Amino acid sequence: MSQNITANGELRLSFTGRIAGWSADHRWFVLAGVVALLAAALFLSSTPGVETTEVFGAGDSRHGQLLIEDRFEKTEPLAELILFSNPSLDVDDLAFRSVVDALVTELRDLEGVASVASFYDTGLAFMVSEDRRVLMVRLVFEPGDSDELLEFVAPVIESVSDANQAAGEDFEVELFGDTSVNKAFDDVIIEDFEKVTVAALVGGLIIMVLAFGSVVAAAIPLIMAITAIFLTIGVTVLVSQVYALQEFYLQLVLLIGLAVGIDYSLFIVSRFREERAAGHPKLEAIRAASSTTGRAVFYAGLTVMVSLTGLALTGDELFIGMGIGAVIVVLFAVVLSLTLLPAVLSLLGDRVNWLRIPGLGRPSSGGGIWGVIIGAVLARPAIFATVTAAALVAVSLPVFSLHIGTAPFTSELLPSGFEFKRGMELLEENFDLSETSPLVVVVDPGKDGDVDIPEIQAAVAMFMEAVERDDAFVPPFGTQISPSGNLMVIRVPVAGIDDEDLAEAAVRKLRNDLVPNTLEGVAGIEVFVSDEFGAASTVDSRDNVKSKAPIVFAFVLGLAFLLLLLMFRSIIIPVKAIVLNLLSVGAAYGVLVLVFQEGIGESILDFKATGVIEIFMPLFLFAVLFGLSMDYHMLLLSRVKEAYDAGYSNDESVSIGITRTAALITSAAAIMVLVFGAFLLSGFVFFKQMGLGLGVAILIDATVIRAVLLPASMKLLGDWNWYLPRWLGWLPRFAPISEREAQAAAD
Repeated sequence: MSQNITANGELRLSFTGRIAGWSADHRWFVLAGVVALLAAALFLSSTPGVETTEVFGAGDSRHGQLLIEDRFEKTEPLAELILFSNPSLDVDDLAFRSVVDALVTELRDLEGVASVASFYDTGLAFMVSEDRRVLMVRLVFEPGDSDELLEFVAPVIESVSDANQAAGEDFEVELFGDTSVNKAFDDVIIEDFEKVTVAALVGGLIIMVLAFGSVVAAAIPLIMAITAIFLTIGVTVLVSQVYALQEFYLQLVLLIGLAVGIDYSLFIVSRFREERAAGHPKLEAIRAASSTTGRAVFYAGLTVMVSLTGLALTGDELFIGMGIGAVIVVLFAVVLSLTLLPAVLSLLGDRVNWLRIPGLGRPSSGGGIWGVIIGAVLARPAIFATVTAAALVAVSLPVFSLHIGTAPFTSELLPSGFEFKRGMELLEENFDLSETSPLVVVVDPGKDGDVDIPEIQAAVAMFMEAVERDDAFVPPFGTQISPSGNLMVIRVPVAGIDDEDLAEAAVRKLRNDLVPNTLEGVAGIEVFVSDEFGAASTVDSRDNVKSKAPIVFAFVLGLAFLLLLLMFRSIIIPVKAIVLNLLSVGAAYGVLVLVFQEGIGESILDFKATGVIEIFMPLFLFAVLFGLSMDYHMLLLSRVKEAYDAGYSNDESVSIGITRTAALITSAAAIMVLVFGAFLLSGFVFFKQMGLGLGVAILIDATVIRAVLLPASMKLLGDWNWYLPRWLGWLPRFAPISEREAQAAAD
């Protein structure tokens, strides 16, 4: 008799089983509803568009950038720098000057170009290299929003490229600047994510065909994931009108949506096929699959959403603006797995096995290799648990030398094919890079105030004199006033901006010395030292992450404990699950430090170690990994609990649960590792960090944790695994009472 059937022959249903049963009974209504929602989502995604922001971080840097974004309709971009190099000509040579003047004249006539100045116009020494073989031209666009600047920069890129080709073999004419580099970054990131998406879809389909042995069964989880992603894109359009999302929110939606959307449907489809193979009618098999595995999916999804929501406690727009989309796509993945998926299964029935491939999709008796491993672990649980836990702790130890920060923006960190890499190399070799990432001092007299009053102007003049005398800062300095006159931005380039310690010292000197002694004496104004992706935002983001990390950890772990307590009605299971998941996360952190901080494997992964892990990475990885690793934990433990409730011993239940989910979890983990591992193909170090961290943790969780530590710990604890103190008996029950529990209550 199935473990889902009572002694009276009635199916025991959880709330997820009832939802799925209703959806299966009303399949056409559910299908029509989802199609209507998809149509609305597609319409929304093509109409007003998603509102995004590049502001992130905390403290002064965040406040300053928010003020700039709010008060300036259009901001003045940083200069585009055109580098002219000829190893055999001095800049005073007429042949050198003719090449420069020809391009300068052409650029001045382009739309959106406010000014173009070369050394020949200004005579400024910093515009010529020390050996006088390289010359710099500064191009400034008219103020504009990001879309306008992209339009302005396109013909500039073309003109510089044409000049480079026409100048001859000895000449190099290269471009490097804020707008051009942002455009190149966007292009490369889009290309990277196209690779990741294709790899995930094609690789995921292959893995599921191998697991199911049926093309139709393999295609269903992909369809569910893609549907969840499209629905999310539509909803985020509405959400972003209230709260602007981070510009890379879509990439995270794709990443998380593919991972959980495929996994959740994979679990339920597999269980449905198992119930049908056991001889249960179609609708009963749907209800049974959703009442058991579907319930595990519900709690797993809830855990992921809780983990991602915890990131909002940082107050950092980066975490919030990216996390919103991720939470929504997980929500849709769960909802669709309990509504659309049962409707599709009800429609297809056994046709879910169409296009079967002979020899594939047949589970091996005894769980295959996993059955052998589990047998060995259960025979010597103490030895396996001790050795494995010690190994994971050893791998985690490098986390104590973790150094979070922002990698210096240097040419050697750019992908080999990056469009403007040579321009940056010429800058690094011949000029001071301080102008490429200046600090900005934001003077705010209030929304109804005016910066053009004598007191403020006098204070600004004092400030400018102070920075000009200080060797920590280098010209050119500049100011910009908002159209309404209620905000001033002072641009302050930093000497040695590529040195983390010098840059941080410059930020603190401004905040603790120069600004208080000049600007803060004016009544009614606020002053913020800020920047975009530079030293100030690094200082503030790092301080914020360090202070908020304990709060985020406590929130996520606390709510995860409560969810597991409610699901399994055991106080031991949640504690053990949290400890095991922290071990896999800790090991992932340790690998990140060894690889990206210490440089182990640089040549294999094609990157240059920077000595830092990106500031957002540890908290982001913790939230995502802790949530996703619970997928396998909940699926496996739910099968163990089913067997235990059906009357099997603790050891038998562990063996049954793990061997019956072995192939399924292996397939699901392979898909996740494939999705995350594809990020290692990216040319950018921060994407490589994300891909390796996520991939390693999922791999550890799906193998070492699931096949060794979990069964070993459950064997050692025995029936104590299911211990619930009597004083917690009042907890609400979200699953039908089992026969074992009913008998225990009667006794």
